[in-house]
Amino acid sequence: MALIGLGAIPLMIVLVALAPHRLRAGVYLAGLGAVAIVSIVGGARARRALSAGTALRARAIAGAILGFWVGMTAAVLWFWTLVGVAL
Repeated sequence: MALIGLGAIPLMIVLVALAPHRLRAGVYLAGLGAVAIVSIVGGARARRALSAGTALRARAIAGAILGFWVGMTAAVLWFWTLVGVAL
């Protein structure tokens, strides 16, 4: 799931580019929120797999780090974009 969140970033950019001018902020916020949620959930699932003793240890570590890093970055960007749009 962490890789799905990472792959959704270019998709979000394309959707924002194709959206009408008035809807771009909403599309961007929805896409960024979705990327944040999917990435954080993916990182949490990878972390849970590490705790359960998976045989694919390196893959689980990479998924946890990547998921949490992308998810937290997207969540912070989402919050400050929401503040910027609201003000």
